[in-house]
Amino acid sequence: MLGDSCLKCNTRLEKICGECGFANQVEKNYCDQCGSVLTLQPPSRTEEENLPPGPPKDQPFKVEMESIQDTVSERATSFRRKPAGAAPKPPAAPPVQPPPPGKQPPAATTTVLSPDSARLPRQAPLPRPLRANLFHRLLGPVVTIILVSVLLGILYMIAAPSLPRLRLIMTAKSYLTNISEGKFDKAYELLSSNSKSACTLESYVKNSKDYYAKAPAWQFRDVQVFSIDKNAAMIKYQLKEGSSEWKSDYISFVRENNRWARPYIWILFQPIEEALKRQDFPHALFLSQKLYLTDPLDPRSSGYLCFSEYFMGLFEKAAESCKRTLSAAQSYPVGFSSDELFQYNSHYADSLRYMQRDRLAIAEYEKLLKWPGLTTAELCPLYLNRADSYVYMKDYDRALQDVMKADSLCTQGPSKEDVKKRLAYISGAAGDQAITFAKKSRFQADMPPIGELRARQLAELKARLGPRNSRMLPKDQWLAVHVGGPEYRVFLRQEKFNALTRKTETQNIYVFLINLWSSKAKVEKAPHKGK
Repeated sequence: MLGDSCLKCNTRLEKICGECGFANQVEKNYCDQCGSVLTLQPPSRTEEENLPPGPPKDQPFKVEMESIQDTVSERATSFRRKPAGAAPKPPAAPPVQPPPPGKQPPAATTTVLSPDSARLPRQAPLPRPLRANLFHRLLGPVVTIILVSVLLGILYMIAAPSLPRLRLIMTAKSYLTNISEGKFDKAYELLSSNSKSACTLESYVKNSKDYYAKAPAWQFRDVQVFSIDKNAAMIKYQLKEGSSEWKSDYISFVRENNRWARPYIWILFQPIEEALKRQDFPHALFLSQKLYLTDPLDPRSSGYLCFSEYFMGLFEKAAESCKRTLSAAQSYPVGFSSDELFQYNSHYADSLRYMQRDRLAIAEYEKLLKWPGLTTAELCPLYLNRADSYVYMKDYDRALQDVMKADSLCTQGPSKEDVKKRLAYISGAAGDQAITFAKKSRFQADMPPIGELRARQLAELKARLGPRNSRMLPKDQWLAVHVGGPEYRVFLRQEKFNALTRKTETQNIYVFLINLWSSKAKVEKAPHKGK
């Protein structure tokens, strides 16, 4: 193994560059000064000729022997010691002149004292070893960035669900703090866009000052999220007014433009109430829709929609709004009275009945019939309306029972007359009403009633027959048979003299199926055209 010192004389070894003559360390493969390759080259023929003559080849070897003791004790004369007649250092190589352009550099001349690298054939310098590739240099930072990003992503995924809740709580605390301290202008900044469009800053400040001037001093604590979804949320907190006990109170917020805002809806309550009182239901519906868009979570918004849509005859939408009101009132106690909740339930059941969803309607009526503290005036329409659902389900026995209960409860007013009429329908005592209904029915909207049309036909036939053949004129007879419940079968029967048989023949000209409860008629038999 090649070391940095001579094994014989322990002199430091060096590699002399054949290009620039710089002394390099033994382990170097490239010159530290010019970067040329340090390679060993065999001596040229010229150098071999200039070498001093060596010993004759046939001279025998001379062997000298000494004892081991002499060898150990005389270390100064050891063969590892540098001999006294060491050769002087070779002169420094002259600086290499760069060859002229276009010409190859002359071959380097070597001497006996030239290093081994000078005796090797001249080779083109190898490219310098490049430093670490850019990819390897950037690999560490890139991996670090990726790991940090993944860690941050995991932390965000863990914390993301709680961020909206934290923002909501902070907004609620800011709003309640501003209200409690009388900073209504700052509280106005936290209102939603719809609230600001419906109420100006001046109106909001004035209404708030008027309201809280009459209210005792209050304070709040324990603000927490009661419910939250994508677009709305409800905050529950503890409220203490004056010297009263702490109690739970609620406040709603809506989310718009990626922030939570407070809806302000009290300014719309009075206009809606006034529109309902004067029965301006389209305007009440418009204001109710505006109220619902401002605060969809408040049950009062859905409640006004329930009333407005019901009175407008929009029963499908009314059923949705009334049901939403009842559901929200259970989780968001806004102080609905028992009478108000009864009205919402009643409108919901009636809307289902008008939509002919009778099974659901009957279930709602059963809940209403168990409502505590109902009067006879409130029980009367419930039984009558449930009987209506039973009729459409063709459960006539239960319908008759409900009508009879309603007859005992409805003692005055239009409801009493309506119950008497419907009791006659369903009990089979309304045959005359069925005949009258059949006579007043029309085959088409532009045609006269059936009774009038039949009278015209008989008058024309009488004119054609004349007085002498008056006995040939047919005679009509209207009959009604109770089928079941409010359904009756009505016959228009004629008696006609047959001149051939000299006998009177009876024939049903028309047969109708009449439902007096639903005021519908069906033609089961009619004369063929041309007869």
